[in-house]
Amino acid sequence: MDLNCIIFIILMIQNVCYFKHQNKNRISLIFISLQYFMRFFCIKDLLTGMYQPVKKFRMEIRKILSHFIKKFKKRLVSSTLTLPEGYYDIIGDIHGHLSELKNLLEKMEYSVQDGIWKHTERKAVFVGDFISRGPDSRGVMTLIRNMVENNTGYAILGNHELNAIGYFTLTKTGKSITQLALSNKKQMENIREQFKDEPELLSDYIKWLRRLPFFLNLGSIRVAHAYWNNKHVQTIEKSITEGKLTKKLIKEIFRSETDFSIAVKQTTRGIEINLPKNLIIKDEKNIRRTDFRIKWWESPHGKTFRELSYGNRFVLPNYTIPNQILYPYDVYEADEPILFYGHYCINSGNLIARPNICCVDNCLAGFGRLAAYRWSGEENLTDANFVYQNRKLRS
Repeated sequence: MDLNCIIFIILMIQNVCYFKHQNKNRISLIFISLQYFMRFFCIKDLLTGMYQPVKKFRMEIRKILSHFIKKFKKRLVSSTLTLPEGYYDIIGDIHGHLSELKNLLEKMEYSVQDGIWKHTERKAVFVGDFISRGPDSRGVMTLIRNMVENNTGYAILGNHELNAIGYFTLTKTGKSITQLALSNKKQMENIREQFKDEPELLSDYIKWLRRLPFFLNLGSIRVAHAYWNNKHVQTIEKSITEGKLTKKLIKEIFRSETDFSIAVKQTTRGIEINLPKNLIIKDEKNIRRTDFRIKWWESPHGKTFRELSYGNRFVLPNYTIPNQILYPYDVYEADEPILFYGHYCINSGNLIARPNICCVDNCLAGFGRLAAYRWSGEENLTDANFVYQNRKLRS
């Protein structure tokens, strides 16, 4: 075995052992392995002094690997993360309720070590909408960010995080990229008030949100906030090329009707169908509703409004939906991987809507409970694996 092979093997063994010890994922292992592979060329040159014609070949290899690693680093913070199999606690919409989140983590035997919430064998997965509405969005963001950055948890974006990104990201003239409805604007201003003494910290948190993914692919399970569509996954991945939502992309989401903006909106808000103009439906606050959320894992054809309705806070009529108001969407099929999601505020009925469809939003914001599903590799989901934390009464 020549010197080339010996040096390369030593570096690779050192690299693998270190990452096994640090419990890093496969993506990090491959990325650092490539870096060591590049470094190997330099070390060998130094040790042997061999600057023959092969030097040109080595330089070309370095260029190719450098280009590949730059692309690979962007994918590390891609809109979709594919992660190794493990045991996960998928936590529903928190909406700024820090006390309830801490209590739930304690119930699941997480503890604070060096300021970070962690579990010895499991990782937490946050399905989005962890901010707004509640009293402490700042505290919730701090807790989740610390977990994400220390590899004890994962988080994806929901529609409320997307609203925050659009509202607090400014144009060159200092205006918000998006103008929100009055109720949503109040929620954002409440978050601003929580950072009143440290506005620069709020800006830093918004930049962090812009780097979070829209999806998680955890092997046998998937996680999205409101809807999973394989075409949307591809569209978002192709569009996010810098590992974050750029200002250009944020503007596109809120101001355009492109394939990318539609993919993001449906992923974070689900599929919504417009109601007929002559059908007057009002919610519990006596506000007229013009659209309704649906069961996107079922075909809409031949179903009544009530049969297809999902997660709406108003009652729909029990007659067949006219074909004229339907539009095509990809049904999430029964043979696809288990999908966990939030968003729909299901405070009654079964959270497991189908063997491979599971909602973890038990409507904490609507005086329900904070829910988490403890997944340990099972193919058949069961209600026994849910853990709940009741909402605290506040004066």
